[in-house]
Amino acid sequence: MIETIMLIVVIFVLSGVFWYSFFYQKEKKLFNRLQRMLDCAIDGELERTEISEEKYSALENSMKQYIDSSFLAKKNQQEQKEVIQKLISDIAHQTLTPISNLKVYGEILSEVSNENQEEIATILEQTEKLDFLIQSLVKLSRMESGIIAVHPEDTAIAQMFASVQQQFNVKAMEKDISLNLFDTDLHAMCDAKWTVEALGNIVDNAIKYTACGENVQIKAEQYSFFVKIDIIDDGIGIEKEEIPKIFGRFYRSLSVADQPGVGIGLFLAREIIQAQKGYIKVTSKRGKGSTFSVFLPIAKKE
Repeated sequence: MIETIMLIVVIFVLSGVFWYSFFYQKEKKLFNRLQRMLDCAIDGELERTEISEEKYSALENSMKQYIDSSFLAKKNQQEQKEVIQKLISDIAHQTLTPISNLKVYGEILSEVSNENQEEIATILEQTEKLDFLIQSLVKLSRMESGIIAVHPEDTAIAQMFASVQQQFNVKAMEKDISLNLFDTDLHAMCDAKWTVEALGNIVDNAIKYTACGENVQIKAEQYSFFVKIDIIDDGIGIEKEEIPKIFGRFYRSLSVADQPGVGIGLFLAREIIQAQKGYIKVTSKRGKGSTFSVFLPIAKKE
């Protein structure tokens, strides 16, 4: 009797071990196939293999369908992006000569004619606005397509401050705005040319939206992992609910609709800073001015 019971137990145990091994091996094979599928998808080389229609392969089928649809969506998105980029490049190329001609003839009219000076000034202003828009769109298109890439290196903040001051001194003086850049010996890992472009877009807004006789300050401070560059103005400020929107492409607040601009400068600034593993924070209060804080990675010490 005992021998019979022992035999049944042994058979039961062996049967359990057999079925456990069988299903374990099957699960392991499925897991390996899914892992290979995901690895290929990540590498952009998804294997197109036939998949069993068994119930056990439902997960594998679902995964394949999801990856297939993701690949298709990504391919369509990339194709649309390339079409838009080509369109922007074509527009920029085709409008380069007409815009240059408009600027030249507008300046000639301004010099030789004493009449309609206001209208001529408006034409020149709108031409400059159109030129800035086209050039900004081209920069964005080239950055997003990887044609233009940032190349961060150990850069002196003072060097970039000098470039910004040289670029905006005249504009600040025309509005009797005091543009103060504090001395600094800090360094950051960034692309000097593109970072100056980003800082310049923020400073341009600070001067634009600050009243005559007020101040714009630029200073740097070091943190553990970042260098913070503050651009502080005494301008009109930004409503709290608008702060998340100001970096949107072509976004312009109704409160500044009477000011020149196309709503792309801050978007481009954010793209440049994020491409260098940095970020921008804004603190502002309506009527009390704004502070744009640009965070750049610190230069690595040898």
